[in-house]
Amino acid sequence: MITIDKQQKSPTHRLTIRYISSLAVIACLSITGQVIIQRLLSQQRVDVEVVSNVQRQQLLSQRLAKLALALKVTEYKQDNTNTQSIVKDFEETIVEWETIERNLQQLETSMNVSAGRSTNIRNIIEEIHPNCKKMLDAAKELLSTRQSGRTQPRLMLSQPLRQITASERQFEKQVDKAILEYNQYTTAAVTELKHIEIALLALTLLVLILEGVLIFRPAVEKLRTTFNQLTEEQKKSEHLLLNILPETVANRLKEQPTTIAEAFAEATVLFADIVGFTQLSTQVSPQELVALLNRIFSAFDELAEKHGLEKIKTIGDAYMVVGGLPSPREDHAEAIIEMALDMQQAINQFNIETNYNCSIRIGINTGPVVAGVIGIKKFIYDLWGDTVNIASRMESHGIPGNIQLSQSTYEQVKDIFQDKFKDEYKLESRGLIEVKGKGEMQTYLVKQI
Repeated sequence: MITIDKQQKSPTHRLTIRYISSLAVIACLSITGQVIIQRLLSQQRVDVEVVSNVQRQQLLSQRLAKLALALKVTEYKQDNTNTQSIVKDFEETIVEWETIERNLQQLETSMNVSAGRSTNIRNIIEEIHPNCKKMLDAAKELLSTRQSGRTQPRLMLSQPLRQITASERQFEKQVDKAILEYNQYTTAAVTELKHIEIALLALTLLVLILEGVLIFRPAVEKLRTTFNQLTEEQKKSEHLLLNILPETVANRLKEQPTTIAEAFAEATVLFADIVGFTQLSTQVSPQELVALLNRIFSAFDELAEKHGLEKIKTIGDAYMVVGGLPSPREDHAEAIIEMALDMQQAINQFNIETNYNCSIRIGINTGPVVAGVIGIKKFIYDLWGDTVNIASRMESHGIPGNIQLSQSTYEQVKDIFQDKFKDEYKLESRGLIEVKGKGEMQTYLVKQI
């Protein structure tokens, strides 16, 4: 069996448990409230039906008394026609009375099942039964005497009539008492129902408040913390992505991840290689070697940012940077020359600080290139074209400690050296040199005056 350590449960899991528990409590309160309300309403329905039957019985008692008096009057007048009609009504009233009695007996069983404040009504109803029985027995006796045809009917009718009249008055009082008690009970039941509703509402509000304090507030804090963490991670990812790709290219990839390739009519490409670095690798540990290389390339990265140029990549101890893309600029060649001069100064400063004797060989070429991102894994922003190959050849066929330019770059910057750099640097023709894969090419070196 797999066991879960309670201490290892995540905050989300605990919040979920609390949330489900709160919903269960609210559901239980709602169900409990409905059960109590339905029970009270059911009890009231039974009580209403009992009282309605008693009220109906009250009307029948009045009717019996009237019919008994009418029957006595017709006997005095010897009015057989009216007597027969009264007797018929008398019989129907007795039948209806007996039906109501049976209904009350059934309803009293329901009232006995329903405990609570209807007990007083039930007791009053039970007190009514003796008078009901007396009235019913008297009515049957009166009817039986009338139908038996015995002598002296006036004398025989008087006693049941008196019984009916006396019981009817007592019955009226008891029914009025039952109705009054029912009205009081109904008022109390409504008040009790309101108190129950208020109590359930208060408990529900309490649960909701606790839910807000113990569940939603921590949940919101958790969401805020998570959102802040995601925002921070997104910033880190953005920063990392912008260290790999130019911002415009990165935005295009985020919007539509697909192959990106753009042709640029003119850009200036610089390759730089640290001369003596291979020999240096035999003198220091790998960790120290990487630290030194990182120090140099970090300085180059700062220079690329300073001059608004785009670092493309590093290959071993070689560094590649381009001017004029991804955002075209007219002074791309001039910016590359300025960075190349700063790179030489950065290497000199590195040698002073570390007592190493490293130099840098730089090659520069200007021309059309294709730039873009290809592939789906470990992609980088890269350059393709003959311009790139010639720039690489300018570096590899260059002289350590010097900056070598192609003819195309020379045409771009010759006026600048006669103006901006005339007091510090000059361009010196190296003549024709044999370049692998290109034949003889005219090149130029940047010399300090």
